[in-house]
Amino acid sequence: MNSSVSLETIVSFLDETFQTHQIEDFTNACNGLQLANDGSVTCIVGAVDANVNVINAAIGQKADLLCVHHGLTWRGLQPLTGALYDLYKRAMEANLAIYSLHLPLDEHPMYGHNVLIAKALGVSTEKPFISYKDRLYGCVCKGMPLDELSRRLKASFPRSYRAFCYGSEQPKCIAIMSGSGGQECLNEMVASDIDTLVTGEIHYSAISFAQLYQLNLFACGHYATECFGIKALLRLLHEKTQLPCEFIEDFCEL
Repeated sequence: MNSSVSLETIVSFLDETFQTHQIEDFTNACNGLQLANDGSVTCIVGAVDANVNVINAAIGQKADLLCVHHGLTWRGLQPLTGALYDLYKRAMEANLAIYSLHLPLDEHPMYGHNVLIAKALGVSTEKPFISYKDRLYGCVCKGMPLDELSRRLKASFPRSYRAFCYGSEQPKCIAIMSGSGGQECLNEMVASDIDTLVTGEIHYSAISFAQLYQLNLFACGHYATECFGIKALLRLLHEKTQLPCEFIEDFCEL
């Protein structure tokens, strides 16, 4: 078993596997290596968010690489003062590198959240769901009876499952979009004659929209739907490096 792997080797592997710098993302995503260390990695951890709880837990586990979906820059440009300065300082003093993958992890055909949610539900993906900046995201799957879909979702998301069902009890097809199922997703459902959406979170106004257009919406938690890809990434990194790779649970849903 390897005792250490160079940070450069791991970063190059992730950049290539997930096309990290070829995918146009939200302005504040800043995909890739966000914080370097001394160049060596002996222990890897992963989480959905690079927040204070996760960084403290990573340091406590003596990790020197943290891989996340939402990175340090998610809130945009901020002065490094006060609590934010303390957070960066603590990470750097602990030699903790931080690597972030947002849309590249959403999109990936093998390790992305959406294809893995479909796999967990036991449904095969038929096509992508929606486009964003010339890339395709989410997936559309064959339908199943609403009560069976509900049962499978409750099993996969026991702490965060919520249903808002105003459509057919025999959905023709199911769209899956991890994270936030915004108005663009709802518009695409109507335009593409999709009657059921599995997503993380929805806006209050989505309820009236779903009632009007007779849609079924399943809000299974933003955090919960975005654990899938990070856990798959950790399994991939363990296979690649033979280093210990663990997921840090920091469950948080409104």
